[in-house]
Amino acid sequence: MASSGKLFPLWLGLIVLSGPVLAESLQQAWQQAEQLSNSLRAEARKVAGARQQEAASHAAAGPALTVEAGVSQLDNTPTARLDISPLSHGLGALGAQLPSSVEAPLSKRDVRYANARLSLPLYTAGRLDAMQQAAAAATSASQYAQEQVRQSLRLQVAEAYFNVLRARHAASVASQYLQSLQSYQRDVNNFFRKGVVARGDVLGAELAVADAQQKLISARQAESLSQSAYNRLLGREFSQPAQPDELSLPDEQRSLPVLQARALQMRPELGGLAEWAASLHASARSVRAESQPQVGVYAAYSYLNNPYLVNKGVGSVGLGLSWSVFDSGLIRARAGSASEQAMAVEDQLREVQSLIALDVQRAHSQQIEAAARIKVAQAALQSADEFLSIQRDRYRNGLANQTEVLAAEARRADGQRNLFNARYDHALAVVGLQRAIGEL
Repeated sequence: MASSGKLFPLWLGLIVLSGPVLAESLQQAWQQAEQLSNSLRAEARKVAGARQQEAASHAAAGPALTVEAGVSQLDNTPTARLDISPLSHGLGALGAQLPSSVEAPLSKRDVRYANARLSLPLYTAGRLDAMQQAAAAATSASQYAQEQVRQSLRLQVAEAYFNVLRARHAASVASQYLQSLQSYQRDVNNFFRKGVVARGDVLGAELAVADAQQKLISARQAESLSQSAYNRLLGREFSQPAQPDELSLPDEQRSLPVLQARALQMRPELGGLAEWAASLHASARSVRAESQPQVGVYAAYSYLNNPYLVNKGVGSVGLGLSWSVFDSGLIRARAGSASEQAMAVEDQLREVQSLIALDVQRAHSQQIEAAARIKVAQAALQSADEFLSIQRDRYRNGLANQTEVLAAEARRADGQRNLFNARYDHALAVVGLQRAIGEL
């Protein structure tokens, strides 16, 4: 049995390869991605917009001052005709000479005016209260949406993070595989010069080396692409070297029922849908209240620049009532629309609850599967390493053919890939489970 020192050092390989470049932790990658994410910035603006709408709903219940002014040019001077014939009765001949009516201007053709009105709603049948409740719930829903985007971004960054490590290990395995075959090719060439093996073994070794070179080229291209995808999420130049640090994440120890119950409490999608339904219900109440009496007080002042008026400015205070008695069903239809939308969101909420429970179960299963695969892959790699050593020794002694040696080489490379894939699948499954329960 080969010693553990002969095994390919998968988990620590990148530390050696990274050289003097400082490694970057997953937490650091998350922080930078969150700072530079356009998606998160857009969600933050949506939250700010919802807060402004909430402020507007509160302002609607406060006093409002409107000021109006204008200048008009009339086509004719407003004139009043006054009947003065009663005044000429009893004057005799003198009264007969007087006109029966006179005309007097009421205003100049150039009219200037200004109005100011201060109003305050007193009773709105709950319309303003419901409007404020709807706006507050909409703000909470937008905050939940922002948290949902943040957690989804973290999961994307984690996938890209582990893909870089995975691709780098794949390139390292491909490089080691090529080096091993090149070493085997040198042995075959030496045996051929001594007449120990046939020309076919030399050609077979050359073909195996050429195939390994192609695999190394593909692996390095995949590594480059994985770095570009990772750098894009972190707002960097695609060509910038990426140095994610190796990490090992512990298994989630809580039971599946506990995790599913926790997800129903923590998942931002559920909170967002619940708040959005509450906002729509409150909007429906606000619309229904429009059909009830609306009462308010006001104070007004009007000024008219008319030289024929004794008092150019007039002030007033009053109590106003507005009541939409009949509107052909407009308010009822608007309220019904909002209520139906709210119930639709509630139906969607129940569907999402079921999907989240399944999501948690899937993530929990993936974690268990990956942890089991790690143990199997470790044992298989150790066996593959020893098997390759045996097959090479048998080939040198003429007890094995080339096909057996090349198969052993391929098995060891597969074993290396299986091990680091299982490890990164496990790390990603742990992060995915945290996202599934809403704790990422």
